[in-house]
Amino acid sequence: MQFRSIALACFTAFAASGCADTASEPVVEAGVVTAEATAPTRIYASEGALELSFETLGTFEERDGERALVLRATANRYLQHVFSFVPDDAFGTAAIISERRFEVVLKEGHELNTVLSGLPLFITVNTFTGTPNQYTARIVVAPRFYDFRGASDIYVETEVNPVYVRNGDDVLVYRGHVSAAANSLLVTAPDGTPTVTRVSAGQFLLDWRYPAVYQAIDPHTVPLTFNAALTGGGTAQKTARLVARVTELALTSGDAYEVWPSQPCLPSVHACVYSQPQGALDFSACGTYRQVSRCMYAGVCEGGATSPLALTAIDASVLEPERLQWNSTSTGMSWHHLEPVDAYSIPECPTEPKTIQSVMAKLTALNPQLPYPDTGSFVGRSGLSQVLFFNPWRDGDQLLAAVDAFAGGGEVQAWISTYEVPCHNCHDNEAWAVLFYPDSGKVLVFKGNHGYDS
Repeated sequence: MQFRSIALACFTAFAASGCADTASEPVVEAGVVTAEATAPTRIYASEGALELSFETLGTFEERDGERALVLRATANRYLQHVFSFVPDDAFGTAAIISERRFEVVLKEGHELNTVLSGLPLFITVNTFTGTPNQYTARIVVAPRFYDFRGASDIYVETEVNPVYVRNGDDVLVYRGHVSAAANSLLVTAPDGTPTVTRVSAGQFLLDWRYPAVYQAIDPHTVPLTFNAALTGGGTAQKTARLVARVTELALTSGDAYEVWPSQPCLPSVHACVYSQPQGALDFSACGTYRQVSRCMYAGVCEGGATSPLALTAIDASVLEPERLQWNSTSTGMSWHHLEPVDAYSIPECPTEPKTIQSVMAKLTALNPQLPYPDTGSFVGRSGLSQVLFFNPWRDGDQLLAAVDAFAGGGEVQAWISTYEVPCHNCHDNEAWAVLFYPDSGKVLVFKGNHGYDS
């Protein structure tokens, strides 16, 4: 085994004293402890009363008649419940196998490919004792080479990373790198051999689509053989095993969605993707597969915000006929009235979130008559039929149709407020509604009243 692999073996939370100088400390952030999997055996993290470790090397087994990657973990507390998921969806299967041990099973195919492609896997961990006693672990699993044997003339990078390369509908490639002063490189194995490309003097790419990378890692005991025809004459050979490893482990007792929010399209990745020449197929220079995927069909705003959120008044006089028609059905005994509609637009790519809450913060400062947002309610399109101005029995559906046409339709985020005001021998209510159309960036403000003679 090469020296770099020997050094990797020294990093564990309980490293022998002879390895102490090579151990790395976990990276500590607010509410989360993260460690890098630089050891080939276990990876550790701790938070509160819980210490958790995973065997970094996953093993393949038959589960319910299917091949599956099994990842095993150990805790220092008695386990009550475990559950594996990705954001907003159960994923894989987590199960307690003894008082302080559990396993995570990822079936070959969609589950395994999804996680190997870079999507983190979350595991809820509940313990019987300790404070706190509910945690979430976050792991990353990736293909990795190890157990290098043979000539030093061939250097096989440990990492095999998912990248975005178009090939019809399949855009996911698992890519490794080999350095060798060689004219050619041949990689052989019983199955799961990569496509080898010489990209420069001494540099070769190893590319697998998912079916081949799965064959290469299952079983993990079978090595790949590298044979190089050296430029200086002669040949060299090396073997290495490709395995599925837990490369990252993090643990938190906080809200997993807040501690590890979903990543947006990064401006630097967006700029790289859209600077590639027309017809480009390989986007590996721009980032990982998932980073590029987030930006591949992203709108212009996902490449970076351009200006602060601000409200610019626009002309809404086109709505006057519908407003007057709506007012015309009012009577002296039961009335309703809508004032001329104010309309605004916001920048296409604001630095603040494009939400009704952000819009209301700006409107409150702009219009002192507007009630404070917390005195009303936030609703979506489904709640508009209950709003005074858009209630169908008052022909409000016609008014809303005109508003939709003006604002562009689509998603609507709204704020509404109604409260009683003084009225002699009658009942009267002031009503407000603010409609925000995120797709067009248009904002409409409705003010009116309704009541009846008592």
